[in-house]
Amino acid sequence: MRRLLALMMTVLLVQGCSSKPLSETGEAVYYALQTETSLRYWVEACSEINTGLRQSALLTQRDWWQRNGAFVESADFGLAYNIVQVTNTRAETGARLAMALTWQVVETAEQEIQSVLTKSSNREQICQGILAQYNDGRRDLRGNDALYNTLVDLQRRKQQQGSDLTLKQAAVSSGTGVQYGRSFYVVERLAARDGCPGAQVQLLKSAWPHEVYDAKCADNRFLLMRCEWGNCMIMQ
Repeated sequence: MRRLLALMMTVLLVQGCSSKPLSETGEAVYYALQTETSLRYWVEACSEINTGLRQSALLTQRDWWQRNGAFVESADFGLAYNIVQVTNTRAETGARLAMALTWQVVETAEQEIQSVLTKSSNREQICQGILAQYNDGRRDLRGNDALYNTLVDLQRRKQQQGSDLTLKQAAVSSGTGVQYGRSFYVVERLAARDGCPGAQVQLLKSAWPHEVYDAKCADNRFLLMRCEWGNCMIMQ
């Protein structure tokens, strides 16, 4: 059900006024966020294989972000701003839309990586190959000729309208009396995996892309989770 909801919400976000099924802005936003999220999950997965891969993966991530970070941040702005524009008369709906889309991006990356590594007999070789693609620029966002100009336009919009988005987001919290975290659905799933299904999730810190959550389990356990760009970890 949730997967269907996420897919429906994605369509709502990216539909433009034209007859095209996806707007160029929607395609660019999803492309940038999905590429960056996949990198983070590859870094995490490869780091667990051996120490040498961990160092290589972290350096690859750092260098890729230096080249592409501005595009990712602009795409994230485009996602948030379009949500407010689509649902500005229904603030809570807009917040839940952001949650569902963040969850879908994370879930897609995670499933894709698990599928590749599960089928491989040499996980180290697979990691080296994927990291090489990120490291040598083959997965740089500027390499997509069809979406490059749209990504540049999102950077311009972020510079011009960033303060407007901040005001709109503040109005959401003020109007509803509730703070919503984009990583909410990701935290729910992570809690369920840790033997805590149906957890009561509470947002403790909201400073996107960094968030902190508390999840109360049915057996009265508490899980503290820290998230960055929707990638969440249970804090020991």
